[in-house]
Amino acid sequence: MSWATIERHILVFHNNWINTKIKCFLIHYLPLALIILYGFGFYIIVIFFSSCENEFDYTQNWCAYPCYFSQKSIMMYDAVFNCLLPTPLIIITNSLLIIRVVKQKQRLHQHIKWKKHRKMILQTISCSAFFLLFSLPMTSLILTHLCGIPYEATGQVELYFYFISYFINIFIPFICLVNNTLRQITMKQRAFEL
Repeated sequence: MSWATIERHILVFHNNWINTKIKCFLIHYLPLALIILYGFGFYIIVIFFSSCENEFDYTQNWCAYPCYFSQKSIMMYDAVFNCLLPTPLIIITNSLLIIRVVKQKQRLHQHIKWKKHRKMILQTISCSAFFLLFSLPMTSLILTHLCGIPYEATGQVELYFYFISYFINIFIPFICLVNNTLRQITMKQRAFEL
């Protein structure tokens, strides 16, 4: 999701970066492949090749967590770079995109046609708000644990926040589909107007 927000800047303001096949591969496909490989590689290494042993308690709602959580340095790296960093990055890049579009229109002395930019703003805000709605609770909980609040202090809330974060993967395709469907409806309306 973080890369998607950065890529929106490229598509809106630097579309010449992806006008050839080589540039498109280097700017669009290669970063996506590296991000996917990083995600799979990191979690495969820390879960399956870690020096600790996973223990499971099947009597609990949450039977276990990966044993690398007991290794402070790996857990901190995972929490900061894989959980905490993407959330403010998404907020900042989406806000900057909207601000940059408005500032560029003002700089060029062009009237801002909000109807024209409505689609971009709706897509940006809906995807980002949905992502933040379900990731922010767990991210804030991770941040509180990094600040020193013990895991036992949060109780059942942590269990709910943990499982709520999985709704992102389930429902984000539907958010994208709704945005795409709205675009198709407006395209059909314009076609009938001609």
